[in-house]
Formats: sequence, structure tokens, C-alpha cells
Amino acid sequence: MVRLAAVAVLAGCGPCGHCPPNMFTDITDLPVHADMVTQSGTKVDSGGFAVDLEALDRRILAILECVRNVAEPAKPEWQCMRDMPYTEPDCLVVKVVPPVVSECSDWQFIGVAAPDSLCEAKGMVPTPKCPCMWRQVIQGDWTVVTPVAMYLWDVGRAATSCLGVWNTPYAKCLMF
Repeated sequence: MVRLAAVAVLAGCGPCGHCPPNMFTDITDLPVHADMVTQSGTKVDSGGFAVDLEALDRRILAILECVRNVAEPAKPEWQCMRDMPYTEPDCLVVKVVPPVVSECSDWQFIGVAAPDSLCEAKGMVPTPKCPCMWRQVIQGDWTVVTPVAMYLWDVGRAATSCLGVWNTPYAKCLMF
């Protein structure tokens, strides 16, 4: 069942002023207008797509709970901007964008080119027919831009502020 709720706040990098900065490099600069909110307070810009707020909330809360349970001080090699995670869901904004699909992959993408080196590091060879593209990104400090498939790995990255989150104990928290 999809529930809709109006949100009076225009989403940014933290609506309440208490959300710590992450200082990630912005890859996108998309307008964000939250038109939904989950029960736990995560704002959602649905982009006009049907969003199951209950399922989204469960996944986000599972990621944040896992991060909270790891709660290990950051190490320099993780490239974190904070010493400890911030795991309150009310700082998060999820922006849903139209999916870009490729005949070269089963993944949905957000339609923004990624550096070829990132795909090459995963053993993929980008070509003009199959370019390297982002599956999701963080915009600002707390907005996770995702296609309809709802890739939410960056929820863990936002909570931990770690660029290298896949090489940390938090990596186990990204797959909910």
C-alpha cells in the first residue's frame, strides 16, 4: 500500500539545522521538492513516481540501525568527514528520478556520467554504447538521488560521512 503525505518543507541538506554537514562533492544539482514524508521523518521527492513509504522507511531504518550498532570511530583510510555516524532519518531526503536503462546492464542509472575509472575498477569496460553512469549519488549533504529501483547505499554513506564506506565495517549495512 502506498501512503502519501504532504511535506511543507522544501528539501535541502538538512531541514532542521541539526543535521551535520557531510561536504561531499556534488555530482548533481537537481531541484528537490519533497512531496512525501515517511513515518520516521525521511523526506521524499517522488518525482511523480509511486513510492511505497512503508517499505522505504523499513529499509532506511534498517541501514541506520546497522550503522548505529557498528558505531566505530572513523579511520583516516575511510575518508570520513566526521568521527562518528549520525543516524537520525529526519536529515535524509530521497529524490527519485526517472531511470535510465542500458542494454549493457540490468541496473537502473540516474543518467549522469560517472568517471570511467570507477567502472574499470569494477572490471567493466565503458564504451560509447555502454557508458559509465551513476546508479545513485548524494546531492548536498543528505539528499540521496536514486532511480525508481531505490538504490539506497548512499544512506549509509550519508550517515557515516565516509567516502570509502565500502571498505569499512559499515559496508554490511548498505544492502538492506
